[in-house]
Amino acid sequence: MIPLVVGTLLALATLSFVLYPLLVERPIVGDISRVPLSDDQRANPAIDALREIEFDRETGKLSESDYAALKGEYTQRAVVVMRAGGQPVCEICGPRPERDALYCSNCGLPIVP
Repeated sequence: MIPLVVGTLLALATLSFVLYPLLVERPIVGDISRVPLSDDQRANPAIDALREIEFDRETGKLSESDYAALKGEYTQRAVVVMRAGGQPVCEICGPRPERDALYCSNCGLPIVP
């Protein structure tokens, strides 16, 4: 009878040890995916791309030189979109005055949402 009780207690202790991290919500320091985003940041695909390349660099899928080049490019795009303040942005001409335009009225390229 004693081995059955000891075995049951060990099984419960092991189960609680394994399930504890899944049941207790703790903030992860440095995890940018859990940071609340403003509406402007949610609508900015360049910020999403920056998160993706950061993740790819951390997991070893992207070299440091490729990361630096992509980060510079997407940072510039993100700044342009943020400065536009919700206006449509052409990759060549910058922010456009037409709020509902699908194409740039200056060069004809599709506008970044």
